[in-house]
Amino acid sequence: MRNKNLLIAMLIIFGFCQSAFSQNRVPFIDTVMVHQNIDNLQVEINYHLFDLDQDTMMVLVKVSSDGGNTFTVPAVSFSGDYGLGILSGANKKIIWDAATDYPEQYGENYRVKLIASDARITAIKPVPADTFLMGGSGADNQPKHDVYLDYFEISPHAVTNEEYKLFCDATNRAYPEEGGSYQAPIGYFANYGSYPVVGVSWYDAIAYCNWLSQLKGLEPCYDLQTWSYDATKNGYHLPSEAQWEKAVRGNLVEKIYPWGDTAPTNQCNFTGYNGSLRYLMANFDGQGNGPLPADSLIANGYGLKNIVGNVWEWCNDWYNDEYYSISPLINPLGPETGSERVYRGGAWNTNESNVTCAFRSRKDPNRKRYDIGFRVAR
Repeated sequence: MRNKNLLIAMLIIFGFCQSAFSQNRVPFIDTVMVHQNIDNLQVEINYHLFDLDQDTMMVLVKVSSDGGNTFTVPAVSFSGDYGLGILSGANKKIIWDAATDYPEQYGENYRVKLIASDARITAIKPVPADTFLMGGSGADNQPKHDVYLDYFEISPHAVTNEEYKLFCDATNRAYPEEGGSYQAPIGYFANYGSYPVVGVSWYDAIAYCNWLSQLKGLEPCYDLQTWSYDATKNGYHLPSEAQWEKAVRGNLVEKIYPWGDTAPTNQCNFTGYNGSLRYLMANFDGQGNGPLPADSLIANGYGLKNIVGNVWEWCNDWYNDEYYSISPLINPLGPETGSERVYRGGAWNTNESNVTCAFRSRKDPNRKRYDIGFRVAR
């Protein structure tokens, strides 16, 4: 980039609805002007941002060096009206420290792309510190045992397509594959923004957690070279299996399901669901069966939606069928090693035995399926 050359702006707007049931109006950006200071090489991006609902928004920036064909310039040093918590209004300004991120680079074809979203990407629900009885009647979730967990927070629903797309667009990560065996139908990721993302591996999920931590100014919990987890960090992570089970119980004691002991009918999206929202299902199997919007159906006692059914959810832990007999009684984090990761909760294509509070399952963390997603905790 020449220090005397103006950086020409290419404007691309991504505006997302927050819920399939709201009449949310998407944000839009207008009048983008970009120039580079010849003295310090900082790039100034001026823009107007508007949202008719007055939502708090997120604004991200991508930079291209090839006229907008790709946006792979390693640009991360932004300040000003960038990131989370941006309000509607005129005369917004972002400063990019190009000399730090991309030194001694010159060219005529630089472009910027602004991404605006009103998705509540960092929404979180509190779960109080307490002891609960963990486990059930299955062969691998015995013995039942008391577990104490410190206070933690967990997202009110599974990560959605719109939220995961922001991550992909910001980091140049590939979108989930579609159209093949055990994959979502083509168009699901692009056209069902408020539905849970599927087709993501455990590794994809923790990369999202680290990105969200950095976006929020928190310490990432995962080393993406060793895939190790550091519980002392304050960023986002996948819920531990104990956190997930405490959250799903919603302050009910020794109940089979998040709503009590009665067998499911239309409380969750499983093979027996035939409720009033059936028409909203994404058609995954050619017979009208598939996920519902992530923020649908009745919340449990902690305000969590679709905590069972809809899509399975990755947990942080390695799987061990005998772990409950040796589990620590305070803040257990699962086995230190393993070959499969735990996932919980059942899905749209599973029966009632899979949507209990205690049911456990596991898969290779590399697996990507059309019925597995995730939610985050911190």
